[in-house]
Amino acid sequence: MEARPLTQRERAVLEALLAVDFPGVEELRRQVADVVVVDMCGCGCPSIDFQRDHGLGMEVRVNASIPGSHNGLFLYTIEDPRRGKLLGGIEWVAGEDTNPDELPAPDRLDIQPA
Repeated sequence: MEARPLTQRERAVLEALLAVDFPGVEELRRQVADVVVVDMCGCGCPSIDFQRDHGLGMEVRVNASIPGSHNGLFLYTIEDPRRGKLLGGIEWVAGEDTNPDELPAPDRLDIQPA
């Protein structure tokens, strides 16, 4: 897929996930201005990736549950040997049979640092 800007909903969710405090969050907040979606999950869920290369692995930084459901999502970073920790993407975690077309509204999320 060709890189594209985040949708309004994707940007709102990313900003909500980065509104919680955890080590290194300030640097990740600075990266938001330049982040683009470079890939989406092939299963049809709303998971999005911000980096084509997964670097040295992914680290879950923030978890978000949706009260009243078994669904959720998490924000992860990757470690790039030259650039350090980078926003990696938002991964949808399906606990139910169907996937939504887009990420849930930020005000529906219970967000906690990982």
